[in-house]
Amino acid sequence: MEKNAGRVVVVSGAAQGIGAAAVRWFAEREGARVVATDIANESEELKAISGDVRFHRCDVSVEADVVELARWTREQFGSVDVLVNNAGVVLVKPLVETTWEDYRRVVDINVGGTMLMCREFIPLLAEARAPAIVNVASVSGHVGQVNHAVYGATKGALLSFTRALAWELAPSGIRVNSLSPGSVDTPMLRSDVEGEALRHGVSVPEMRKEREGEQAFGRWADPAEIAAAIGFLAGDGASFVTGSDLLADCGWTAR
Repeated sequence: MEKNAGRVVVVSGAAQGIGAAAVRWFAEREGARVVATDIANESEELKAISGDVRFHRCDVSVEADVVELARWTREQFGSVDVLVNNAGVVLVKPLVETTWEDYRRVVDINVGGTMLMCREFIPLLAEARAPAIVNVASVSGHVGQVNHAVYGATKGALLSFTRALAWELAPSGIRVNSLSPGSVDTPMLRSDVEGEALRHGVSVPEMRKEREGEQAFGRWADPAEIAAAIGFLAGDGASFVTGSDLLADCGWTAR
């Protein structure tokens, strides 16, 4: 068990994929008390995680939901050590086909949700010993991807948001960093690839192979690998790291 056992960690977008893997990392590896939140109901994946995991439904794009989540968390624990802003949605669509509703949904969740979560949880983080915020961005915030203009824009915004907030919160001792994964084997990415395959008139395995080729090792990441990177940014080993972005993209941007 890590020396940080007993820390309180809040993870958004926790029902599956990277979020569920992060909950498992903190709860089982570190012995943290974890608030897992998602717009969906509590998943079987979350229920299977051992340790102190408490689920609270929340739509991070709805201000009242986030305010209530912070209030409930304070009531349960008093303070928060780590906030992982993982909730997000992807939009894969040519810009000329993108509706205003498409745009608002992606921006409100990916950027607005992160802003609201940070705003409401900063007072709880300020009371912790070594508080940290980890914003899950994406390699899409660093490179241009066809049909990802709006999604990439939101992830690029998270990079700038992270840098600015790191300086804003430095006097409070709250570290703020972002993580930019490459392709991770999650339901969201698999759905993304299925849509791309349909648009390009190729099979899903063919499209997946092409996307896997964007990684130096020729494979997608397991969500647990990304959770480990989140754990590093949230831990004492990164005590002098703030305002940074960790690229867990398997060399994608190194080409």
